[in-house]
Amino acid sequence: MFVRIRRFARFWIFLVMAICQFPAAHGDVIHWEFAGWYGGGCYPNVEFDPNMKGRVYLVSDVAGVWRSTDSGENWSFMARGLKNLNVSFVSVAPSNSKIIYAGTAKGLFVWRESINTWEPCDSKGGEIYFLRPGSHRSLAISKSDPAMISVGTASGSVFNSVDGGLTWGILGNSKKPFKDNKPITSLVYGSSGRVLYAGSTNGLAKYSYETRNWSILGQAPSQVTDLALRKESPDQLYVAGQNTLLISDDGGATWKQSAPVPKGSTNRVSVLNSQTGTLLAVTWVKGWTGGVVLSRDDGQTWTLADSNMSADLSNPTRAWASVSSPPTSVKISPFDPRVLIRTDWWGVWRSDDSGMSWKEKIKGAPNTVGSDIYISPAGNIYVATMDNGLTVSSNGGKTYRPLFPAAGYRKDMNGHVWRVLVFGENDTRILATSSPWDEDVNQVILSTDAGKSFTIVRNGLPASRPKMNTLWGQGYPRALAADPQNSNLLYLGIDGDDGGGLFISRDGGATWVRSLGQPASRKIYNALAVDPRHPSDIYWGACGEQGGVYLSKNGGETWSRVFSELPWVFDLRVATNGVVYAAGDLGGPVLYASSDRGQTWKLVKRFPGQGAAEAICIDQKDSKRIGVSVVQWEGKEGGKVYQSDDGGSLWKDITGDLPAGTGAAALAIDERANTLYAVRYAGSVYKTKLEPTASAQVPKSPIGR
Repeated sequence: MFVRIRRFARFWIFLVMAICQFPAAHGDVIHWEFAGWYGGGCYPNVEFDPNMKGRVYLVSDVAGVWRSTDSGENWSFMARGLKNLNVSFVSVAPSNSKIIYAGTAKGLFVWRESINTWEPCDSKGGEIYFLRPGSHRSLAISKSDPAMISVGTASGSVFNSVDGGLTWGILGNSKKPFKDNKPITSLVYGSSGRVLYAGSTNGLAKYSYETRNWSILGQAPSQVTDLALRKESPDQLYVAGQNTLLISDDGGATWKQSAPVPKGSTNRVSVLNSQTGTLLAVTWVKGWTGGVVLSRDDGQTWTLADSNMSADLSNPTRAWASVSSPPTSVKISPFDPRVLIRTDWWGVWRSDDSGMSWKEKIKGAPNTVGSDIYISPAGNIYVATMDNGLTVSSNGGKTYRPLFPAAGYRKDMNGHVWRVLVFGENDTRILATSSPWDEDVNQVILSTDAGKSFTIVRNGLPASRPKMNTLWGQGYPRALAADPQNSNLLYLGIDGDDGGGLFISRDGGATWVRSLGQPASRKIYNALAVDPRHPSDIYWGACGEQGGVYLSKNGGETWSRVFSELPWVFDLRVATNGVVYAAGDLGGPVLYASSDRGQTWKLVKRFPGQGAAEAICIDQKDSKRIGVSVVQWEGKEGGKVYQSDDGGSLWKDITGDLPAGTGAAALAIDERANTLYAVRYAGSVYKTKLEPTASAQVPKSPIGR
């Protein structure tokens, strides 16, 4: 009887432990609330559903795909199952709107409404992939059979499938119509499906299904950046890529030119035939300028369509981001010729009056790549981003205002902001690291007036970005830490052997010196931390060869490698109780910890799946509450967020209803509101309420993450 009771008790103990280890039941899904801003990145393409009025698809080069059912008024993420979020185009099957294809940097994916997720097509061993801006209209779908498709790859190949991408074959006797590796920019079926046209920056090719041969159209344009057919005339071609639009009425046998566009070269083209005639919408580009022109007389005359652009000012970067960014696409609604949507490098725009005016339509389509998030002593939320600069919210993420840059363009200001620290009861001193777009330097930006103005600091930092032994081809200042007992003592990490390493400031960030002592590996990501109880102890996490955790016990003068079993360390945090946590990749995402100042380490958690444990946050009031972000590199979908309330013994997946994405670049806890914030590598900022825990009061620190 006793044995039976003991077995029964053991069963329930294991059951309870299993429940604690796994996510909550479906009915208790953890809810995340959007707490960022929309827009703020490249939208390479947009596509109307040809059969369902109001349905539109939008793509990003970092966040995947969105769908709108109200002509762009509201967007919703549609990235579940999309294993790569760098998307060049989407195409809707003309005969079945429940089947959609998306071309990504890692291949072609198909969405079937019946299963409500993306599935990968065969990639021909990696041969089939697409890259913006070259791969613009690189998929052709049969008008009658959604499984009959052709793709043109970023390396110049054309493949054909009759089973929706499960298997592929070549057309004719060559997979490369132009016999080179330049992207196939556009593919369209013509002559009622009897021919296939392929565009490239090397010209225009035509495949005949009757002769089973490719031919290069000798009289055709020498460069094709986009190609469209007039649906009512299956052999009437419109080709962009020159300073004029080239038009053929006979399948490419002869050509005529439109009038030249007012500036630059034609780049994208959309054609619609309606009761009021044929409407052409064409984008032009000239360097980093561009626009849209319209014609109702087959290109004999053009009307400029850029004069009235109303930006969505909820995006804080619109304080400095111009509305004249070169368009990446333009499409005409198949249901109403007055409705057009254009995309560019920063936003999405809709016109309801034939291009006379445009309104930015980005609600629901956050496209910001985050790098850091910081909750200040005053409760303000500071967000550092790639491209979008540094912003701040004082109302829990409802609205943001720009801090750096705050207005206009300067080549030493606009670009990436990596890490941020804030000091003082009223956020008097703000310090962040920066890499401008148009200068080959890294810098510190410093405000001593609560963000009203910033000083650019380069004194003591490398004159140019390192190039040797870096993570992203160049070294960036992605690691930043402060002495918890002396906020004027700051540490900065830049990856790279040729000038990177540890830099120290003893005057609050105004000047910097390169530390005489350096870790053996300077290939650092974000992993730099100071022990709050022993502030002369500095921890440095490195990646790759000689990666691991390094420790200096004398403020950076000398270093020793204290942990080598984890060669890829992406983040480090030291809790108020002295426990050091190291997050990284060891054949998958892992978290290690040391409770004896780095002498010994233990595996705290091996998280499920692939990727890397990239970001750690620790509750300053309860050092046993830990958050960890698992990310997927190379634009993959599948990021997760995990939480432990007992120092790492038990974990729960709190990803909940976060939209599918790469993952969070940084996490931060607002102890006042008991809220966890996540800034994502693609998709801006989200927040979720945390369950209350028994918290221990700790001495107030001049900084707190």
